[in-house]
Order: sequence, then C-alpha cells, then structure tokens
Amino acid sequence: MSETIIDYVKNELRTFAEHPFHEVDSLVLAQFSYIHLGNLIAPLSAGAVRKPLTLQQLYRAECFPHYFADQIDAVKNRKLLAACAASPRFRDIGVAYYEQDFDEAQEKQFCAMTFFINADTVYLAFRGTDSTLIGWKEDFNMAFLTPVPSQEAAYHYTLAVSKLVRGQLILGGHSKGGNLAVYAAMMSPPRLQNRILSIYSHDGPGFRDNVFASDPYLRMKDRIHKTLPQSSLVGMLLEHQEDYAIVESTAVGITQHNPYSWVVRNGDFVRLRTLTSGADYLNRTLSEWLSGLSNEQREQFVDALYSVISATGLTSVLELRENWQTEFAILLENMKNTDEPTKHILQETLRSLIHMTVRNLPAQMKKEQLNHKKTAKSRKRGITNGSKQDQ
Repeated sequence: MSETIIDYVKNELRTFAEHPFHEVDSLVLAQFSYIHLGNLIAPLSAGAVRKPLTLQQLYRAECFPHYFADQIDAVKNRKLLAACAASPRFRDIGVAYYEQDFDEAQEKQFCAMTFFINADTVYLAFRGTDSTLIGWKEDFNMAFLTPVPSQEAAYHYTLAVSKLVRGQLILGGHSKGGNLAVYAAMMSPPRLQNRILSIYSHDGPGFRDNVFASDPYLRMKDRIHKTLPQSSLVGMLLEHQEDYAIVESTAVGITQHNPYSWVVRNGDFVRLRTLTSGADYLNRTLSEWLSGLSNEQREQFVDALYSVISATGLTSVLELRENWQTEFAILLENMKNTDEPTKHILQETLRSLIHMTVRNLPAQMKKEQLNHKKTAKSRKRGITNGSKQDQ
C-alpha cells in the first residue's frame, strides 16, 4: 500500500534537530494551510505574538466545523491535523500571523500563515486555490496579468512577517500557493532575500515568460524547489522554465494535483524520471495555444468563460462536483444563449485550442509508438538474458 503525507507524519518520529526540514515537510505544512484557523490564530495586523499556538494545541474538536468547512479534502485534512498534533516532529510547531483576504471585486483569494519550525527558522505557507470560483478566476487571470492581487498580497505578507521574526525564512505552498511563494521571494529586497533559505512550489503554476529572464527571478532561482506529480497539468501551466522533480501519484490525470495522492516512501517522495506522455502532450499543446494568444485575447477568453460559469449561479466548485451533470448541462445552455461578442470569443479561442490539439496529435502518436517499441525491446532483452542465465 502506498504511503501518503499523512503516513509520513505518523511514521517520521525524528525532530527537526535530528533530521532537517525538507520538501515533504513543506508539502505537509502547505496542505495544512488549507485549514481555516481564523477563529484561533491572530491576524498579521495584531503585530508580534508572545507565544504562537502549537499544532498540538490546535487539535480542538469544538473548532472542527469551522476548520474544515467548504473544503475539497475535509476528511483527509482532519486526519492530517490529528497526525500532526500527535507527531514529535510536528506537534510543537507554532502557528501565527493568519492572514486571509477574499475580495470578489478584486478577484482575489488569499490566505497565509507562519509556522515556527524552531527558534531560528520560520515557514511561510501560502494557501493554494480554494473551492471558490473567485479563487479559480484569479488563477486564470495569471495568464494575462502579473501581478495578480494575491501575488502582491504574498509579497507584502512576507515583508511584514520578516520584520516580526528573526532568523531564516522558508516559503512554500501548493498549487497557486507555490506560485505566490516564488513571487514573494523574488520580489523581496536583497536584505530579505539573504534570509530566505528555500522556496517550495508544489505543483504551482509558472509565470509569463518575461518573468524567468528577470533579475529578481534569477537571484532566487537556485533556491526554488518545484515538485510535480507525473501527470501534472496545473504545475506546468504558463511558462515553466524552473527545474522540477517528478513525484509518483496514485491518482489519475488532473486529480494528481491532490497532494494526498503523492507517494512517500522511507521519508521522501518516490521520484520518477519523466512526466507521462499524455501529460507532456497536453502541456505542450496548452503552452503553444497560450503563446499564440495576445494578452487581450487571453483576458477576453477568461472573462467570457467566467461570465458563462457565473450565469449558472455557482459560487463553489464543490457545487459543481455534487451536481456536475445538471450544472454542465446548464453551462452548455448558457454558452449557446450568451451574447454574440462573448460567444464569438469563446468559439474562436476554443477552436484554436482544438486545432492545436489535432495538429500535435500525429507527433504524439509517433512518440508513443517509439516508446512502446523501446519497452518491448527492453522486455525481450530481459527475457533473453534470463534464458541464458538459466542454461
């Protein structure tokens, strides 16, 4: 049976003094940041705190209804909290400076919190995209806008926390949170950058291509650690010139974005050499498609698509998951009945995506045939060698 980050928390009994902080720890805290702690943890605006609450102290049954409300992985998040509260590695980690800002008018969904690993190191966790449609809309806005409101918020949060804590900083997050961590680090002033030990982006989307050539990004490049599941889609969106490690996942397709599907063994991620051929094909196609669209076209498409989705009355992706057949039918009907300019934008943009998909298909099929032949030859060679050894 494959182990998850919950199993890792249960089984890793060494303290951080005995075994240093690493990327699996980062994913644990990045996922922990999806828990709603606003009723217990003081906001950043409250200033310095005398003593942060520990993960063990956060295990309060009376708070569970608030902690896990409107979450995609509420059951597993609850198990993660329980594991952390019992763990000698995690239970004494303090939490402070809980900051949350949801602004529909700005199309902003932001949340961050600070974990005190030890006396000299803090981890700033940026929450990824939540279940709200506004959160997903802000993700899509990254295709044509830099910075989006949450990126600016992540930078200001990092700057403010750095003035309240001492020692080194580690930044990280899952999904959009990983992108926010990278943005906050690279935009920080040099004096603060010198205090940033590492940045972890767990299947976080990339940036527009001009970012990777910028001096702020290049100054932090060697400290960025990006991890992707084998069929990553989200983490490969936009430009993705970062180096990355590929992690085995027990899920299929887009559901590999869920960190609870990432495989851990002997205290570390199980790594793979390459993305799946299907993921490579889809990511290459989407990148080519986006590069062929102007900023104005990207913005028009995102706004048009969001207007159609909003017309269904949905406010959360959880509603879509629960009644997907009904809501999908309404969505298709809304696309047919929308105004002509919006309909034209959607049709033309989607048509270009379909064209790109079909154009890349022959090359993908040829690649898969070659991979199949290589695999067959390897197996045949193995059988032959085995027969010789038997003689």
